[in-house]
Amino acid sequence: MTRYRLRVTLIGSEPEIWRTFDIEGTARLRMLHLALQTIMGWRESHLHAFTDADPFAPALPGQARRWESPDFEDTAEGALSEEDFTVGVVLQGGGPLWYEYDFGDGWIHRLDVIDQLPSDSALTAVVLVDGANRGPFEDSGGPHGYAEKLAIAADPQHPEHASITDWIHTTVGPWAPHDPGMFDLIGVQTELNLLFNPGESGIAPYDMSGIVKIEAHRRPGDVHEASPIAEFASVLPPPIRSELRQHLHRTGVLEPNEIDAETAARIIRPFGWLMQTVGANGLALTTAGWMPPATVLDGMTELGWLDDWIGKGNREDLTPPMANLRETAQRIGLVRVQKGRLLLSTAAKKALGDPQSQLRLVAGGLLRKLSDAETDAAVLHLLAIADGTPHDERWRTVAFGLEVCGWRSSTGWRFTRQDIGHATFRAQQVLDQLGELSARRRRRGEDDPLIVMFAREALRY
Repeated sequence: MTRYRLRVTLIGSEPEIWRTFDIEGTARLRMLHLALQTIMGWRESHLHAFTDADPFAPALPGQARRWESPDFEDTAEGALSEEDFTVGVVLQGGGPLWYEYDFGDGWIHRLDVIDQLPSDSALTAVVLVDGANRGPFEDSGGPHGYAEKLAIAADPQHPEHASITDWIHTTVGPWAPHDPGMFDLIGVQTELNLLFNPGESGIAPYDMSGIVKIEAHRRPGDVHEASPIAEFASVLPPPIRSELRQHLHRTGVLEPNEIDAETAARIIRPFGWLMQTVGANGLALTTAGWMPPATVLDGMTELGWLDDWIGKGNREDLTPPMANLRETAQRIGLVRVQKGRLLLSTAAKKALGDPQSQLRLVAGGLLRKLSDAETDAAVLHLLAIADGTPHDERWRTVAFGLEVCGWRSSTGWRFTRQDIGHATFRAQQVLDQLGELSARRRRRGEDDPLIVMFAREALRY
């Protein structure tokens, strides 16, 4: 048996976009197609075909062969099925082979045989060896259109700069790299392993997200099957899911998130204060159902909120920061009202004096009582915080993720910043209670490193 070492070059790319990879000669052309989609970063959203005829040379009747997917409804006359031919059979004459993707944009790839190696059962069917530069954006208009969009995006003074960068954010999304020089060999090989050798990929066999490790490889703090990020990734279209997985690894979002007790207490300080104040025996409310004035004033003072507040700060009904804290704590399951008393939930009572357990309760409750759309929006919002997306760009991440999941705005148009603000409102209510930044600094768009730590914890919990 033979493995073929192939060099694929995207014709017309400048600087050249290329990859070198090994593939088993017994692999069907269908597998070669899937490999090319993965290593070039395509999303498999257009038609494709293989041919052994140089598309730039005069056609010679009767000598060219063309292979297409049997799933195509309108195949070319005389086209062969890519399911019926192996790489070894097609390349036995030495090549080259041509692969066209997206007949509208006309992306032509040339595959040359640069070596033949003995098969190795210990290797995945497709192994990426080397390469340079990211693949073009889908639907960018062929080599010329892609180069033009890159040039405009790099020039803030260009009259079309705003519209092109908006197109990139909307079409390409936040997880595919925008840097034309980006080439992530390890990330792509991980995707190839998942695609062609899932049993040996190190990923749990029943995990649809592709990010949950098998038990033997799992470290403390690693993502598990029921985590919000794994559940969200599971519903994404496979090419987008692949981009998300690579993005998660590049940004380190999936790395175990060790938070000591002191840091946990700083992150959840307002909730920690409330749980401690309510205590194991509960807190008697006023006849109107509010927390006692002395308790409200104590909270406003101890949490440093009185500095940003005009008024006495001792009546819950007239002091939104404290009212919002209690309301949010009730929604996420930390406290409840019963017979005129504010009581801790069973889990919160068990977590008294344990800031790390309390943090996990807050993280686990953030998605509680949210609609399906709000849940997806909250996970995307947490991800945009966790991966370091600039504050003013986070809504775009949420909008892109909601759209690829099939959600639509009430107007039927693209999501606006205001739409995303509504979708993430209740999740943001929780985040607004965390960390150590003042309300004034939050309004200025400043980021608190403690919130980034919390977001990473909430995604995996």
